[in-house]
Amino acid sequence: MQRIRNQKGFTLIELSIVLVIIGIILGAVLKGQELINNSKAKRIQSDLKGIEAMIWTYYDRKGRFPGDCNLGGTYTYIPPLLAIGTATPPSNNAVPTADYCATAATLETINTSFSDMRVSRLFSTSTPNIILAKHQQGDYFKIGSTALIAGVSYNIIVTYGLPAWMAKMLDVAIDGAEDGTAGRIRNYSAAPASGTAWPLDTLNDQIVSMSYFFDKNP
Repeated sequence: MQRIRNQKGFTLIELSIVLVIIGIILGAVLKGQELINNSKAKRIQSDLKGIEAMIWTYYDRKGRFPGDCNLGGTYTYIPPLLAIGTATPPSNNAVPTADYCATAATLETINTSFSDMRVSRLFSTSTPNIILAKHQQGDYFKIGSTALIAGVSYNIIVTYGLPAWMAKMLDVAIDGAEDGTAGRIRNYSAAPASGTAWPLDTLNDQIVSMSYFFDKNP
């Protein structure tokens, strides 16, 4: 049998070049994913701050918070202590007067805040609450108050359905520290309403909800 001569494989230099190229590609992919994640977190933060700005603009106009029908200064609607809020979404009513604060006796609900702002033209009157309250991660913002914390309720905006890594990023961006139990940003996924520790970094993909104290802090 005739032998095939001069068969060549990759040299060490060629293999090194291939590995370097693979490393560059992987680094670019990871960097690209990091930029996408950072962009999503910044968009959530921007939307959260936008809702807060609308709340205070409404307060300047009306002398009360939107959805605070009984003028109590603190909402009677308490968003549920859950990680995911899609089970009880805001309304799909095209007409905001279907669920706004018609009188001081109107029951405060998941919808009264957004509907009040629509009636006052802070948001488009024709855009349903379910669209206005939806964020980048496909879940919802909800405006209400906490259960009693040392005998006091506090007004909050809850952001449901966030991966833990994103909630931590927002905590650092707004409070300067990754602490789910202190500051304006807290872990609202389970009792107590004053906040719990964020999941460990090994569980960063775990879904959580996040409360934002826009009025006063506990």
